Amino acid sequence: MVLARLEKWEHDMKRAYQTLIASALLAASTALASGQEPGAFAKAHYTTPLADVCPNPFIIQKDWLAQAEQGAMYQMIGAGGKMESGKYSGPLGSTGIDLVILEGGGGIGTGDGETAYSALFQGNSKAGITPHLGYQELDNSFVFSKLFPVVGVFAPLDNAPQGLIYDRGTYPDGFKTLDDIKAFADSGKGQIYLSTVRATFGLYLVQSGVSRSVFVEGYRGDLENFVTNNGTWLNQGFITSEPYKLSNGASWGKPVDAVTVGELGYRNYTGMVSVAAPRLEELAPCLEKLVPIMQQASVDYAKDPAEIIELIYAFNEGNFATTWWKTSLELNEFSHKTMLERGVIGNGHNQTIGDFDMERVAEMHAIVKPWLDERSNPDVKPEDVVTNRFIDPSIGLAE
Repeated sequence: MVLARLEKWEHDMKRAYQTLIASALLAASTALASGQEPGAFAKAHYTTPLADVCPNPFIIQKDWLAQAEQGAMYQMIGAGGKMESGKYSGPLGSTGIDLVILEGGGGIGTGDGETAYSALFQGNSKAGITPHLGYQELDNSFVFSKLFPVVGVFAPLDNAPQGLIYDRGTYPDGFKTLDDIKAFADSGKGQIYLSTVRATFGLYLVQSGVSRSVFVEGYRGDLENFVTNNGTWLNQGFITSEPYKLSNGASWGKPVDAVTVGELGYRNYTGMVSVAAPRLEELAPCLEKLVPIMQQASVDYAKDPAEIIELIYAFNEGNFATTWWKTSLELNEFSHKTMLERGVIGNGHNQTIGDFDMERVAEMHAIVKPWLDERSNPDVKPEDVVTNRFIDPSIGLAE
């Protein structure tokens, strides 16, 4: 009993020390970068009253650990929030409610076998709460439309950052289209390392005519095959991180580039903020006011990311995501810059940020429909899984 109490005391003291160091680091860097108190921007700019229409606290479940792609969510709190294991929380500007942002990842931010989908219906067992909104992907929203039916209400990422990474020295002409990938597959020069060809993007490539023999499955965020095959292989990855890691180390240290899944015809929405379909009308009065705040936060983060880049860095340095997930300031800055340059964050087909292009949604539905199974509603339609109902069309990035 004494030993157990001592171990708990040591754990609590270590966590308190991490919190103190991370908070001090963030406060100092934020004050230096902006000349104002942490969170002051959010308090001054997100002022729509929400206390009468929204749950308090309002909880958002992310699909992965803290990174630059999720900056719009953190922007609504700014750097004045509270860092805890698996979550970041604080006042949502001056709206009158608190916002809780939960880490994602099965067995990391959520319990073993849990996802951002299941958490909306069954709760996040690790955090002990049920979120109001969760990060989802458009393709899987069709696939899970019976088991976990959701409706996307906001798309912080206009284009999915997933893609295939290639070495510039080996392939100076690069890869830009699906035909380029087909030609590579037929050339015998290398292979394509990805997670699976049995679902989503990998299955799309095979069904689009890329030779099955070129694929090696098993990618889990690793780059060893890329390195050991001297850059002759293409490697699945995120254009917001792997090019930086490979170009600046990771046993490589040479320039790389990437072609996105969207450029290859798989124009998926990822990281789309969604509500459980059965709760749509219940939360609609809140979403009518909250979604435009999310849109504005996306614009603000795109224009000036300094506070949030520091926040995400400090959160991960303090081991609040998990001990092995680190995102340097340089990586965060690269990710933000890349998102703007490659249209990951942007207005897309019009002058509005965060809305869904319904023609694109219908295109993805046509791709995914043959994959529907017992987890799916066989009659699911594009308008069942996303809506622009709560979007303010006047909010967007300036030209």
